[in-house]
Amino acid sequence: MGELRENMLKQQMQSELEKARSLEAAGKEKQAGAYYARAGAIARRLAYVAPREHAEDFFDTASQLESAGNIMKSTTSESRSISESMIKQMIVSQKPTTKWEEIGGLEEVKKDLKEAIVLPFVGGKPDFVKTTKSILLYGPPGTGKTLLAKASSNTLSATFFEAKASALLSKYFGESSKIITALFGKAKDMQPSMIFMDEIDSIAPSRGRDIDEASRRVLGQVLEEMDGFSSRKEDKVIFIGATNKPWDLDDALLSRFQRKVYVPLPDSESRKSILGIHLSGADVSSVDMERLVSQTDGFSGRDISSLCMEAINQMVREKNPGLDRLTAKQLETYSMETRPLKDDDFASALSKIKPSAAGHSIEKYREWEKEFG
Repeated sequence: MGELRENMLKQQMQSELEKARSLEAAGKEKQAGAYYARAGAIARRLAYVAPREHAEDFFDTASQLESAGNIMKSTTSESRSISESMIKQMIVSQKPTTKWEEIGGLEEVKKDLKEAIVLPFVGGKPDFVKTTKSILLYGPPGTGKTLLAKASSNTLSATFFEAKASALLSKYFGESSKIITALFGKAKDMQPSMIFMDEIDSIAPSRGRDIDEASRRVLGQVLEEMDGFSSRKEDKVIFIGATNKPWDLDDALLSRFQRKVYVPLPDSESRKSILGIHLSGADVSSVDMERLVSQTDGFSGRDISSLCMEAINQMVREKNPGLDRLTAKQLETYSMETRPLKDDDFASALSKIKPSAAGHSIEKYREWEKEFG
């Protein structure tokens, strides 16, 4: 009899949850809250009739559902306040100052991006010239996708929204969709503007994968917002998404991106340029730069930055023993000793800094580019 009662309560709780989620999706938060609260109450009853090893799980479920109910019952103005507060955090108050020449190499990528971002802002163009309003940057981690987005924004003097997945994936039930709506709405209000959404695969994974209902709603909202601003010719809003794993993206989302740009690992010329940027001001006359360029094959721009920093730190440690033992007052008046960098500094750095992109994954990017890029 106990098992029968437990199964009946589980079915009842599931029914209340389905009603709550349906109302939540329709924007009826207060009604949804009442059903979440009922589901929570049933979960507490389950905790008392279930076997002891399951009771704690049901108590946890009850607490989560009751909390969800309280959030759903909150007023519309409180919900709007949460969304607006998060959107303000995404606006980069000091507009990006990154310039194209500060990004080593990637000449073809930069050319593609420059062409794509300027067209929506050209006033006197014929109707048959279509503009790109959504761009996907994809490639290995550390190749400069964020820098490219910032340089694009700087070129246009646009309001820059840097939307991090962690900020969009709100812990509140139903809040993520509202934040996305508010983000695109604010971008339209403050145009010309650019939304940069990094790690977009984490908020818009393939719907074929095992994702929960809340994630599906978030994905649906992103698709709806992209359709909305792309269809308005007069809007000066550009959406740039970035991912290290393009193969994990939902097919419907992929189709919304009008241009897909592969940001590869730097070639030898690009690595030489990146090394020059990060070693600017240092004496590298004793360093075999050609060999260093060869040794960094397979390194991303970020890897090369870390390598240069480690080599410089190696030199600083050698010339300034005991630096870490100085007091704050002593550090204020301390004059640092330096010397020209040597091959040994980079040899030591290379033993610690390894390329972050594995060789087999690079081939996967190339295969994906052939099919979708």
